[in-house]
Amino acid sequence: MSENKRVSPELMEAVRVAVRKAYAEVRAEDKKAEKKKILHNTRKLMESYRDLKSFVEKTITEEDEVKETVYEIFKGENARLNSSRRAKMTTAMMILNIDRALEEIKREHTKAGTLYKYEAFAMHYIDGLTYEEIAYKLRCGKNSPATWSKVILKRMSVKLFGVNGL
Repeated sequence: MSENKRVSPELMEAVRVAVRKAYAEVRAEDKKAEKKKILHNTRKLMESYRDLKSFVEKTITEEDEVKETVYEIFKGENARLNSSRRAKMTTAMMILNIDRALEEIKREHTKAGTLYKYEAFAMHYIDGLTYEEIAYKLRCGKNSPATWSKVILKRMSVKLFGVNGL
């Protein structure tokens, strides 16, 4: 720049402040989006819980698990489904983490005298009942089971994803 067109220190400071503020806003939005994604993932895990458990129980990964006679011709070939094995192991580990988190949350609610909130959550995500069915069974307001489930879902996020779930 020529000497006649120097930027004033006040203007430079204002630009620095504006850039810092914009950067902080972008970081806050990124954190908010990440938290929303983790909560979404936790909800999807819980909505798929029964299917995930079934997958672990029923997926065949070794030839000695095959019982159908139509596949006898493949026996002895040391057949393995490595991709299925990896998926089964990853799914089984997540199921174990979910089960441990559920037990911990159940203990917390038992201790607090609010086991009915945990039961509403379990009825919805594990047993597959609708919130209306739960409200009828627990003799509570129609919105209560959904409210309780949302709170517990947030706790599950922390228990499954640690600090990222906050």
